[in-house]
Amino acid sequence: MFKYHNLKRFLDALVAVIAIVLTAPIMALTIFMLVLSGESSPILAQWRVGRSGHLFLFYKFRTMKRLKGDDKGSSLTLANDARITFLGRLLRASKIDEFPQFFNVLNGDISFVGPRPMMPEIFKMYRKEEQLIIASVKPGITGLGSIIFRDEQAILVNSAKPSAVVYKQQIAPVKASLETWYVENQSLLVDFKLLMVTVWSVLYSRTRLVYRLFKNIPRYQL
Repeated sequence: MFKYHNLKRFLDALVAVIAIVLTAPIMALTIFMLVLSGESSPILAQWRVGRSGHLFLFYKFRTMKRLKGDDKGSSLTLANDARITFLGRLLRASKIDEFPQFFNVLNGDISFVGPRPMMPEIFKMYRKEEQLIIASVKPGITGLGSIIFRDEQAILVNSAKPSAVVYKQQIAPVKASLETWYVENQSLLVDFKLLMVTVWSVLYSRTRLVYRLFKNIPRYQL
């Protein structure tokens, strides 16, 4: 396991450098377009829960209108959220809004694969024992929870219950089981498969490939 984590960190840093170089023109153009649209602060920095429960600043391109005075508001974003700008919807659909996270990977805050880093208020919705398991590994840009709940916003908006209740009662328990499975089965092969499924899911959003590659993972039922 020691060798796995050291090799994973080396690969994370190496791929992050390559990704930053390759996507630099796209990131520069995105910043220009956001500024041109009237956004004075195109990079959003939010506190997220990292390994061992330590907080770190998580970077994304800004895709939502800011509330007066700060970045606070609902921690859960709905599919039809009126705060999402037109440009923001394009950035989210293409996943370009995630590109600044390559700097988080390079800095060692997160990995490419791991539990999705959560805001503190969302993290508190999980049980204590689940929090300990999730925080025992470095969070990642993608992972089982991120892939299976890629339509999380639609799930929240299509429910008659308040989004916070749906997340806590229906989504969080399954996500916790998925992240627990990852912690117990993490390896370079598992990480590689998850990266491949992530790319495939971006291209084919309705794919069930993750369940074919990982047959014994928990399943979400509406």
